[in-house]
Amino acid sequence: MRDSDSKNVAVNNSLPLLGLDGSNPVGFLAALGVFQTLSSSCRIGQLRMSWEDETGRWIPALHGPLQSVAEVAAILAKQLKCPFSADPAAEKRREQLQKAFDAKKTELKRARDALKKKRLRGKEREQENARTVAPIEAELVDCRRQWLTTLRSCVPSTEMAIGKHLNAKLDEFRETLKDAIAESSKETRAVVDLLASFGSDVCGTRKGDQMEPTPFCFVTGSGHQYFLDTARQLTECVDVSRLETSLATLQEPADEKLSMRWDPTEDRRYALMWEDPTASGNKSLTNWATNLLAYHGLQMIPTVPARKGLETVGWSTADGLTWRWPIWRAPATVDVVRSLLSCVPTNNHRQELSDLSSLGVVAVYQTTRIQVGNPPLHKVNFAPAEQIA
Repeated sequence: MRDSDSKNVAVNNSLPLLGLDGSNPVGFLAALGVFQTLSSSCRIGQLRMSWEDETGRWIPALHGPLQSVAEVAAILAKQLKCPFSADPAAEKRREQLQKAFDAKKTELKRARDALKKKRLRGKEREQENARTVAPIEAELVDCRRQWLTTLRSCVPSTEMAIGKHLNAKLDEFRETLKDAIAESSKETRAVVDLLASFGSDVCGTRKGDQMEPTPFCFVTGSGHQYFLDTARQLTECVDVSRLETSLATLQEPADEKLSMRWDPTEDRRYALMWEDPTASGNKSLTNWATNLLAYHGLQMIPTVPARKGLETVGWSTADGLTWRWPIWRAPATVDVVRSLLSCVPTNNHRQELSDLSSLGVVAVYQTTRIQVGNPPLHKVNFAPAEQIA
């Protein structure tokens, strides 16, 4: 057996995933995605995960009946339906309806802008709105309904059928949650957990009745890329070989586009680049498999409605918009890990952070969500993480 192969098999019931780094937000989320997906598989049973310190990196290690990274990749590919391929006829219909829906949105915006320019007041405005804007609004609702109905048959997992982005109407999101709960069980709750991580049906945006999205929603339409649409496309592009490579060895990103933007190295501001980030041959690169696994890691980081709006496990607004996560050495089950994630204090009390050591936590990392530019032409990234405990 080659040395490289020997590192990808279990030793003493411990299987390290050398391609993931727990001090990197996307690496930590990807490890959660692997762990949750495998634990949900009826083949695995009581799987555990720990972290090992190797050459300055925190490497996730799986403890259980798994024998190799190749076996892990095969199970993940099956569970996540990678690579996913929609029915060609349904996919063509989805594209047509999505274009029609997008065109209708543009038409509505123009109608509203035209009405605004007329500077009408009172009944005159109401009458003109009923004549020019209201009919388009009704048509838009019908276009959206047709598009979402077709989209449901073109996605690998039903949580992706709420749209391209996390901007569903609250009533739509509520109905999706009800359907997911009815179809779920203890062993098949991935869709419910992902929806719970996206937002709440009682927390809407200030501008309307759309759901307030999780702060992990970094892909918001800039560059014509959207959160759920990116996850759908990643599932189409990732196969078992990509999964195995991403888990087995730490590599430089080599894939273009289709990123959830959780890797701090994808922050490409001029001040941080050796070369012009817009120059030919200097494209932003990512790792598709790691991004897809990180998306599924959100299952373990739910959101909850609170007095001031949506709150997400590990996130705080006290010092900017920051996220914290723990590193632990003792092998822990999925349920224990969920508890550890929720135990990390979001304030800056050092005593509370140090108290985590009694729970087996050996390090706590923190990163900040940063925005470059102004909407809609803006980018969102994580800053490089720092160890705070």
